[in-house]
Amino acid sequence: MGPAILVTMGVLFLLDNVSGVEFHRTWPAILLVIGVVKLVQSNSSSEGHVGPLPPGSTGYPPNTPPPPAVQSTETPSSGEVKNV
Repeated sequence: MGPAILVTMGVLFLLDNVSGVEFHRTWPAILLVIGVVKLVQSNSSSEGHVGPLPPGSTGYPPNTPPPPAVQSTETPSSGEVKNV
């Protein structure tokens, strides 16, 4: 939805600058784009999509610990720039 609205607004502002079609006359196109996106979303297939996880779930198979956190090998910086 976000990219479609962003592109629509870009096109409408471009029309405002290039052809003189004012934005206050064309903003309802944004509502049309939102409606079209919602219509396409409702008719799209959900095959292969994974639903949301239940509350409290980690997303890992049962009795499997999550992977260890990645340890950083860099030393903390004091903010001083060192010349090489």
